[in-house]
Amino acid sequence: GAEAIAIAFLHAYANPAHERRARDLLAEALPEVPISISSAVCPEIREYERTSTTVANAYVQPLMAGYLGRLRQALDGRAFRGALYLVTSGGGLTSLEAARQFPVRLVESGPAGGAIFAAQCAGQLSEGRVLSFDMGGTTAKICLIERGQPASSRFFEVDRTARFMKGSGLPLRIPVIEMVEIGAGGGSIAHLDAMRRVVVGPESASSVPGPACYGLGGTRPAVTDADLVLGLLQPEGFAGGGMTLRPERAAAALD
Repeated sequence: GAEAIAIAFLHAYANPAHERRARDLLAEALPEVPISISSAVCPEIREYERTSTTVANAYVQPLMAGYLGRLRQALDGRAFRGALYLVTSGGGLTSLEAARQFPVRLVESGPAGGAIFAAQCAGQLSEGRVLSFDMGGTTAKICLIERGQPASSRFFEVDRTARFMKGSGLPLRIPVIEMVEIGAGGGSIAHLDAMRRVVVGPESASSVPGPACYGLGGTRPAVTDADLVLGLLQPEGFAGGGMTLRPERAAAALD
């Protein structure tokens, strides 16, 4: 019943022969199951980080392979003949085939793309030191950009049990644009915990139904609803003019 397999041997970073042989044997027995080996995913010393990165790659591989495969089929069905690339965690580009094999390299690729764009804007404005701010649906992140280059790292944590506590998540050894999570995103839902304190996130309203002010059926208060009630957002012209927000629905959700 396994949907994916991760293989990580102690010294595979130095000699991958045994991992490759184990992969080949398993591929013969389970030809439909994707297999990730640490010497391909993360060929570096330190077996814990290498193993956790390989396991994360295997965990998301079936889901990402299906999604990217459907994307490729849809584009082929529309006679698309252009080049298709995806943004990586480090801000570079990768092919669809490589992304299907190593989906862990796409973790946090959305915010990474935002940091790369901010760096380009800073360069055009001749600004040497810039702090970029990227607010999405679930998180808000900042990135330090110096001399046109966003800060980078080879270490990243996902799925933290304590949201802002370093060391409480799953370590990944991949090239990443280094960003600091400083708050929740526009779709993050607020609620009262057992001690009657206001807690924001990690649950999100997503784009559908979205925050209550979207008028698409959402009834729980999100950050965007609070921003609207506080007067930080204009109801008209939201989302590039594609939506008019509903302040009365935001207020009702907050009440």
